[in-house]
Amino acid sequence: MVRFKRLSMPFKILTFYLIYVFVENIANRLAIDVNNNNLIVVHLETILYFTFFSLIYYLLIRSGQLKKIMVIMIPLIFIFIIINSIYLQPYNKIFPENSMLANEIVFVILSLLLFKQMLTYPVQVNIIKQGTFWLNTAVLFFSATMFFNFAMINYYSKHHLLVVVHYFWNGSEILFNLMLGVAVLYERAEVATDLKQYAQPQAGR
Repeated sequence: MVRFKRLSMPFKILTFYLIYVFVENIANRLAIDVNNNNLIVVHLETILYFTFFSLIYYLLIRSGQLKKIMVIMIPLIFIFIIINSIYLQPYNKIFPENSMLANEIVFVILSLLLFKQMLTYPVQVNIIKQGTFWLNTAVLFFSATMFFNFAMINYYSKHHLLVVVHYFWNGSEILFNLMLGVAVLYERAEVATDLKQYAQPQAGR
């Protein structure tokens, strides 16, 4: 509890996300046992993943102009994900490929922008000991690898290699969550203080 209070707000949200991941893994197993598939859980996971990480990146991004764009784009993408889960790829029938691809594209872009910001406004801590570095690396890695995975689904299907999707997805997810855990562990009070100093929106940037 003491350590949680010392975390900056983005990493408090990240901590809640990791708790959710633990609960979601249990829900996945229950959904498969009850419904013989986990489509409902995957749709919910897609919505919550976007919500958690949109908030985290909004808090970490410095640029006032980019924040204004995010204020417009985040609700629009969220609405698209909801519409997709209800009408285009119903949550009880079809895998939410459209929503997941939208997620991966958005977070590849945001992670690259955050890396640019980190290089422009460096903090006085070794970069590999910064929670933000591990968080952003995790998101860029997971988003890029999952986008590649989806892009290759037709190839895997044609060559009867869909099992590759399963192992690739699970492996990427395990590494993703491990890096997020490292991010929380490395988030320190002095790093959080530096982030607060440069995380204020600046006009014209």
